[in-house]
Amino acid sequence: MAARETAAPAPLGKVRAHILRMAGLSTTAIKVLRTCNEPNACANDLNRVISLDPVLTGRVLQLINSAYYSLPSKVNSLTRAIILLGINTVKNLVLSFAVFQSFSHRDSFRAFTADQFWTHSLCTAAAAKLLAGGREVPLAEREEYFVAGLMHDIGKIPLNHLFPEAYRAAVAGSQESGRGMRCEENLQIGVDHCRVGHMIARKWQLSPALTAALTDHHTASEVSTDGFSLVEAVALADALAHHMGAGTPGGHSRLDADGRGCLQMRWGTAGHHLTELSAAVVEEIEKAKVFLEIAGRN
Repeated sequence: MAARETAAPAPLGKVRAHILRMAGLSTTAIKVLRTCNEPNACANDLNRVISLDPVLTGRVLQLINSAYYSLPSKVNSLTRAIILLGINTVKNLVLSFAVFQSFSHRDSFRAFTADQFWTHSLCTAAAAKLLAGGREVPLAEREEYFVAGLMHDIGKIPLNHLFPEAYRAAVAGSQESGRGMRCEENLQIGVDHCRVGHMIARKWQLSPALTAALTDHHTASEVSTDGFSLVEAVALADALAHHMGAGTPGGHSRLDADGRGCLQMRWGTAGHHLTELSAAVVEEIEKAKVFLEIAGRN
């Protein structure tokens, strides 16, 4: 144990150094988030910021005219797009674009593939957004659930990039022992993806709710909340993604009887079979694939 305790700061320091070197949010993304957080922000304010970035402008217009939103008529004006989507939705879309671009480099994935990681992340994101709708979360706020689901495991990327052999051992250990990846990450590396996710959230100055989703999604039942919370949504969506077979290596389905009961009692799915809920998630994923295709374009 003493050897473990003295060795632990080395990998943690390596992770911290990696995150310090990691690119932060783009100047445009920072300006968008700051503008959206202003209490009196309006569509024209946001238009002035986004219109200075032709690539981001194109992505917003592509997205609003895609099957992701399925609007009855084409939108050609950025201001009109912002009005239709709402300031909060645009903020979360810009953050999603930034997340995907910052962490989608193929050389970041060694112990598992980018496809495995993003399939699980996308399934969790789609499920979280769908579950938010089941609890009648306002439409303008549901994109935050999507973003939280998309980002919840982001701490795994630096770990598998920096310590590929140890991470492969953690995956094997989790599969053999039945213990969760968080436990095996701590055993094999000395730090887990939730702690790394917290470090990334601090670097990017994410909201407290999003930070909690990255940090506490494996311990959501231990987090004191006043009823409905983003972290609980992500925890259930994560379990549902694993249950549906869209898991990352070493992950396990945690959608046991308690989880199913929680889905029924807390998310308004009483009267819906789990297969129907899963089918709805698959449909939401197909729409969200368009989002990631647009987000990943150079």
